[in-house]
Amino acid sequence: MITAKPYRLIPKIQNYDWGTKNKNAFIPKLLGIKAEQNVPYAELWIGAHPKSPSEIIIENSKYELNKIIDEFPIEILGKEISKKFKKKLPFLLKILSIDNALSIQAHPNKSTAKILHKNDPINYPDDNHKPEIAIAIDKLNAIVGLKNIKQIKKCFDEYPVLYELLNQKLVKKINSNDLSIKLDKEIYRQIMSSEPSILKNVIEGLINTITAKKSKSKSEIKFLSEFDNYGIDVGLISLLLFNFIDLGKDKAIFTPAGIPHAYLSGNIIECMANSDNVVRAGLTNKFKDNETLLKILDTDLSKTKVKIVHKKNITLYKTSADEFEIKRVTLNSEFKSYSSKNNLPEICLVLEGKIIVKFLDKWMEFKKGESFLKPSILDKYTIVSKLKECKFISASIP
Repeated sequence: MITAKPYRLIPKIQNYDWGTKNKNAFIPKLLGIKAEQNVPYAELWIGAHPKSPSEIIIENSKYELNKIIDEFPIEILGKEISKKFKKKLPFLLKILSIDNALSIQAHPNKSTAKILHKNDPINYPDDNHKPEIAIAIDKLNAIVGLKNIKQIKKCFDEYPVLYELLNQKLVKKINSNDLSIKLDKEIYRQIMSSEPSILKNVIEGLINTITAKKSKSKSEIKFLSEFDNYGIDVGLISLLLFNFIDLGKDKAIFTPAGIPHAYLSGNIIECMANSDNVVRAGLTNKFKDNETLLKILDTDLSKTKVKIVHKKNITLYKTSADEFEIKRVTLNSEFKSYSSKNNLPEICLVLEGKIIVKFLDKWMEFKKGESFLKPSILDKYTIVSKLKECKFISASIP
């Protein structure tokens, strides 16, 4: 039986090959565990996705969170949320620790996700969309969205060998005054559909050009390092044609359906709709689906903005997603407590220090790296810091 109290969660670690290793492994440091030698620690999942659900502690026993929600949807989600999201926790909270580039990717909208899942359930494991926010814990380097057509032309002029990936009709358009807003998608389509032999010549030419430069941009440096990882891969071209994003601590970016992107390095908080649907198109050994990515491609970067609201000790991150909203809370001598009063499900993760959660004349303690679920039936609680300063994040529903 689920009662009105916080429930301790045990997250799941994902050891994808792009994760940080050894002394640089952030996730083991967060969890207070020893990193295994040469094992990549890429993601920490805190949620109820069936691929890798967190465990919930109930009366000293462990249960998969998704199965407990199936059994007690009203107690955990509340009647309204349970109905709206079909008895599923609508969001998935993650920590990502990135050493090498993630795949060039985009996410489908709901209607496309349903079709992809129906036609190919192995590579598209659920029928949900996957809008997501990334918040830098220390930094985030990423490439997000195609550059505008003027910037793309400048890139082609800097690296003329790229013209070999396009047909002559498109080359003439680029070098004329007929630069329409739709031209960027056609350029990217022809690049992603290029013949392997031509792609090989172009990438080798780019390697020679970039290597010869005395001063290299961050994108060029990443191009060389990812070439060492993947060799001849069409995803390398995206490192030059996408916008390079360099986010500082606590800054954020939102990627809705269709916006192509790849995270390159950094430690981040990530929250998304409860989905694992990814359309990949390079820089990965996993299944690639260039055709689908080109179909869903969206170049409107205005959709990636995050509204960040600072209020005393709370930073609120708001996006257009219906499934999640993130708060980052700092408690110290000036702001000693945080109180919440609502009937929404919530997941909290302690990033620094120790906290005490007070509820119904009781209390529970959580330290750095520990997380808990607040079920809907616990409608109010207060968090205080046990040390001089602590930080935690809260994922809930707008």
